Amino acid sequence: MSFGAAALLIAGWTQSGADTPPPVVHEQRLDDVGAVAIATGPADAKLTVAHRGLPPGSFAEVTDLASGRTIIALVEPEAVPAGGTIGSLSAATARALDLGTEGPRTVRIRPAIPSPAEQAAVRGGTVVRRLDAPTALLTALRKRLPQPPPMVAAAAPQPAPPAVAPVKPTPRPATQPAPAKTPPAAARGRWFVQVATLSDATRAAALAKSVDGVVRSTGRLYRVQAGPFATRAAAETARASIARRGFGDGRIIAQD
Repeated sequence: MSFGAAALLIAGWTQSGADTPPPVVHEQRLDDVGAVAIATGPADAKLTVAHRGLPPGSFAEVTDLASGRTIIALVEPEAVPAGGTIGSLSAATARALDLGTEGPRTVRIRPAIPSPAEQAAVRGGTVVRRLDAPTALLTALRKRLPQPPPMVAAAAPQPAPPAVAPVKPTPRPATQPAPAKTPPAAARGRWFVQVATLSDATRAAALAKSVDGVVRSTGRLYRVQAGPFATRAAAETARASIARRGFGDGRIIAQD
C-alpha cells in the first residue's frame, strides 16, 4: 500500500487488537508545520502529541525542524491548539526530540502507521525513532512556516530645532540735552541798514517785519532798521536788496 493510500486510513487499533474501523484523516491535515506548545500534566511522561487534524488513538511522526530528529508519538484526545500553534507535545515527546525549554519549537507533524511492535513500544513509553530528515527537506519545510508580519520601521526622530538665544534689547543711549541754539551771526552783529523814518508806529512795525528788522522810537518818530548784521559786507548786501524794493535812501549805520 502506498503512503498516500495509507494516510487516508490511519489505524486506530487498540492494544487488544479489536476490529474497530480506523478513523479517517483528511488529506489537507496530513502534513503540517508550525510551532507547538509543550503540555504538562498527568500525561507528560507519555510519548503523545495533540494535533488539530489527527484523530485520537492514531500515531504521528513528529520532526524537529531545527535538528531533523524524528520520532513516533501517540495522538492524544486533547487537540485544541494554543494561540498561534498547530498542537502540543507532551514533556516526554519534547525530551525525546531534545527541544529544550527555551526558544521557538517548530515541528512537522504527519500521520504514521508504525508496526504493532512499535505501537506497543510507544504506548509503553519507549522512544521509537525514524531517520533524521535531510537538510534539503528541512529547508523546504521551514519555508512553509507562517511568516511574521513585516516590521514597520519607526520614523527617525526629528532633530530638535537649535536653541535660539534670546535677543537682548540694545540699550538706548541716555537722552542728551539738545545743545543750545547759537544765534545767527547777524543777531550778534553791530551793523544795520537805516530803511526809513515814519511817524506812524503801526506802519513802522509792519515795515520792520517785512525787512526782518527792528523799530527804534525817537519821540514821535519811528526809525525802521534792518539787521543787525555781523559784517559791513553783509549789511551792504541787505541794503542793495532793500533798495530794489523801493527804499533807495537806505544807509548803513553801526551800533556800539
